[in-house]
Order: sequence, then C-alpha cells, then structure tokens
Amino acid sequence: MKEEAWRSVEVVRNTEGKPHVLQQKVTVYTAGVSEESSGYTKPEVQHRLVPLESLVEFDG
Repeated sequence: MKEEAWRSVEVVRNTEGKPHVLQQKVTVYTAGVSEESSGYTKPEVQHRLVPLESLVEFDG
C-alpha cells in the first residue's frame, strides 16, 4: 500500500519578501507492499510553494 505526502525541503522568500516553504511530493510505502519496505519514501518530481504562515501559528 502507498500514500502521498509532502516533505518540506527549504524556506524561501517570494518576490514580496514573504517566507514560503518549498515542498516536494513523496510516495510513502506502508505495510503490505512487497517490493518496498514499510516506511520507505520515494521522492517525486512535483514541487509546490506554500506560505509559511499557513503551516505554522505565530504568537505575538
């Protein structure tokens, strides 16, 4: 069995100077897959930029 997830790679700033997180899609293999061990992650080509403030809460 496999599932998709996003792994955070790096924090970058967009053209306005706001921090964004560069994420890479990974395929996560879970128990029951014979060709890959459980917990194995396979990086994919797809990437995305996500605003940092949408991932964490800032106090202050």
